[in-house]
Amino acid sequence: MLIINLIIIIIFLMLALISRKHFSKYKKLSDRLSLCIFMYLKRFFDLNKTKTDLRKIHVVSDSKLDEICRQYYTKIISICMVVIFVINLACLLLYGYRQFNKGEGSNVIKRGGYDDEISITKIYVGEPDNQREYELSVYPREYTADEFYEEADKVFNGLKSDILGNNEDLQHISGDLNLPVTDKDGRFDISWESDYPEYILPSGRVNLEELRHETEVNLVAEIMYLDFTAKFTYNLVLVPCKKPEELSDEISVVLKQIETNSRNDSSFEIPDEINGNKISISKMDNNSYKKLFFLGIVMCTFTIVFSNNSLSKKKRNRECVLEFLYPSFVNRISLLIGSGMNIRNCFISIIADADNNILTRELEFTVNQIKAGYDEATAYEELGIRIGIPVYNRLMSHISQNLRMGTGDLRTIMADEVREAMEVRKENAKKKGERASTKLLFPMIILMAVVIVIIMFPAFVGI
Repeated sequence: MLIINLIIIIIFLMLALISRKHFSKYKKLSDRLSLCIFMYLKRFFDLNKTKTDLRKIHVVSDSKLDEICRQYYTKIISICMVVIFVINLACLLLYGYRQFNKGEGSNVIKRGGYDDEISITKIYVGEPDNQREYELSVYPREYTADEFYEEADKVFNGLKSDILGNNEDLQHISGDLNLPVTDKDGRFDISWESDYPEYILPSGRVNLEELRHETEVNLVAEIMYLDFTAKFTYNLVLVPCKKPEELSDEISVVLKQIETNSRNDSSFEIPDEINGNKISISKMDNNSYKKLFFLGIVMCTFTIVFSNNSLSKKKRNRECVLEFLYPSFVNRISLLIGSGMNIRNCFISIIADADNNILTRELEFTVNQIKAGYDEATAYEELGIRIGIPVYNRLMSHISQNLRMGTGDLRTIMADEVREAMEVRKENAKKKGERASTKLLFPMIILMAVVIVIIMFPAFVGI
């Protein structure tokens, strides 16, 4: 995975050099890089469809539309580059953090305190891609002779205290015992002795590493006060504990030897390598890099999908606005034509009186085309095509045909369009009313449920 990170960095550096040479007029590095990537990958994009969608949102010329389309794609590319860079940087930082922790002292294992239990530390042997797992039993820090007798007076509570420790009962001894060396008041000295000292130490440590079957042990407590002594015998049954699976080679022997020789220390360190096998406490998981890389891909995909959905939503909103304005637009043209105006002056009058909306901007763009010497009939046809709604397209076709053919029935055509537009407006109003009633259905159900609860609750309480 590190190789992929380095390749991505090299690609970014190469693109930065190329973009500085060919796109030096852009001050921001992100703009240069995104534009450079767009120029190399634009043949894979459906630019015509994107321009068609953008043209329905922006009222601009073809040259300006090309620039807006380029800005649209470069923005998406910039976001994806930022995501890729951040994910790539996170992978490198994660790798650097792990390498830093692999330095001197990285394989230090902390022991528990004097009263802690045996802990299990996982050791990983081999290369990161092919590691074997080994569980090393790490015993808590042990007292020296002086420390043991110094601390014993503070810990143990007398002969009557529970000697089982974490064991179930005397017939199932598989862990350490609590064997005090003095009573609560310090008047009596207590010594412990067993007939299997290799299994039960005077300190209470139960060593079952070499035990292979259940063994009965007599544990004798000798209580001494001046010249008096008393002995009590406890019959114990030692149960062998389950051992973790050991390595088939001598690595486990070396690890156990290191652990045994350092039991008087608060911590101990294992080597980075034993017999050519790499040793580490934490598992080198390459899946972390893969997960981050996959997250970057998901985020880039989400960015692209979100941008496309946003563009589609703007296009739908534009179509709804144009459909809503169509009846009043047709009615205004019909009235102005009836007063003796031509289509061009009708558009100019509508632009002067109407608010700044998408229809006004489209009409203004068409008027500017005609003033610049563009063919009037062709400009009206292109207006209907740009708007992209059937009713507008049909209206502009009638107007264009009237200009070319010189027919005099434009007023009749506009009157028919006004009647049809009003019918369409009524249908749209009915549909919106039906949708509103459907949306109100759920709140009505909630209110009905609340009313039922209010009515039924007193009856249940009365019962």
